[in-house]
Amino acid sequence: MSTVPLPAIVLEIAERQHGLALVHAARTAGVTREALRHAVRQGDAEQLTARVLRLPGTPRTGHQRVLAAVLDASPGAFACGHTAASLWGIPGYRLTPVHVTRSRGMTGRRTRLAVLHEVKSLLPRHVTVLEAIPIVRPERLALELCASEYPLRAARAVDDMWRRRLLSGRSLRRFVDDASVHGRGGLQVLRTLLDDRGDDYVPPASNLESRFAAVIARAGLPEMRRQVDSGGDVWVGRVDFRDARLPLIVEVQSERYHTALTDKQADRVRLAALRAAGFVVVEVTENQVWHRPEEVVRLIEGARRAGLRNLPRNWLSGPPIPRQVPWERDSAGFTSPAGRPARRQ
Repeated sequence: MSTVPLPAIVLEIAERQHGLALVHAARTAGVTREALRHAVRQGDAEQLTARVLRLPGTPRTGHQRVLAAVLDASPGAFACGHTAASLWGIPGYRLTPVHVTRSRGMTGRRTRLAVLHEVKSLLPRHVTVLEAIPIVRPERLALELCASEYPLRAARAVDDMWRRRLLSGRSLRRFVDDASVHGRGGLQVLRTLLDDRGDDYVPPASNLESRFAAVIARAGLPEMRRQVDSGGDVWVGRVDFRDARLPLIVEVQSERYHTALTDKQADRVRLAALRAAGFVVVEVTENQVWHRPEEVVRLIEGARRAGLRNLPRNWLSGPPIPRQVPWERDSAGFTSPAGRPARRQ
């Protein structure tokens, strides 16, 4: 029996889709069912499922596995949840098991390649294509993580997407307005997270900055603003942390970016200019932040006292500076002398 090669259009589709094509695409191009079965027997194609073909010799990658699951669950299916988080590059998430979502009622197809989630609706503006894979947009992903993760982990994922400009306060606000109509799970957590940050929020630039913020919060110290342009009569540079009321700056020196000789020289010049402009500047190391947080707290407490001494009497307004609490370190981080966690004041 003569063989019918797969049409060029099917091969072109597969080349754009990680070596995959739908059986429907081959049938539309004129390949009969019998010709498809013969192509599979001859090794010209591999039939992954009743709906998905794979070209032999193409790499078996994670992306191919995800796309196969999405195609098998189509029409209208998209990578979602942990799988989407991994594709968007959020640390701590894995591609597998593959999670796929689609609108309820669009099709009754099942799939053995993915964990399938059916939702009331998926608006076109809430989905996109990333590296040839249909996927939920970061704003939709933020909602899914708020519904399935502990709030702190979901918040970290949102901060990571915000930091890398995959989403913004304004894009999240628009999405929340859309999602509010349908009352989706996780919406209240996402709304609270967004309200706490505001549209102009600047997320931590790294896990190191997040750890520093957690250290001072646990110590009951006032929250500090992140990544603030600072200087005197002229701009000096953007600093890691700056007190909202005192002329106090904290620079968190990572081992990766601040150990080279040129980095140290540039830091000396920049920090000297900030001190000349009237700021009290504290430098803390990555090792201190992660392993000796009590030293970080003592340094900031001393710097706050120095900053207060140098201020005119009418400088401060609003609530008083919180009373400083002595800390002892334990295996969990900090406890007070009485063994109780500090309350943020």
